[in-house]
Amino acid sequence: MHGIKRVHKLNILGVTVSDTVTFHNHVDVEAEKIARSLYAIKTIGVHGLDGNALFDVGLTRATVVVQLLYASPAWWGFLKADEKIVFSLLSKRFNRMGTFLPHSKP
Repeated sequence: MHGIKRVHKLNILGVTVSDTVTFHNHVDVEAEKIARSLYAIKTIGVHGLDGNALFDVGLTRATVVVQLLYASPAWWGFLKADEKIVFSLLSKRFNRMGTFLPHSKP
């Protein structure tokens, strides 16, 4: 068709899908975003903010948790095992930092 350009990947509501219906581009982009967010959280923590305060500020919830879970039911089943491992390792790293959930919430 004239005037229509063929693309190899398309971002649909924040989820990057390739022309072969794979999500490796999405995994790469999201893993990079999450790694940057974890670095920011770690930096803020070094400057004195503890795990519960980080959670209360909303940085944790608004960035990493949303990035890990956004539209995951739609794309998780299409991931290869190594792509699932990337998210698993990032969530374990996040959990190790002690900022995934507050230890006790009143």
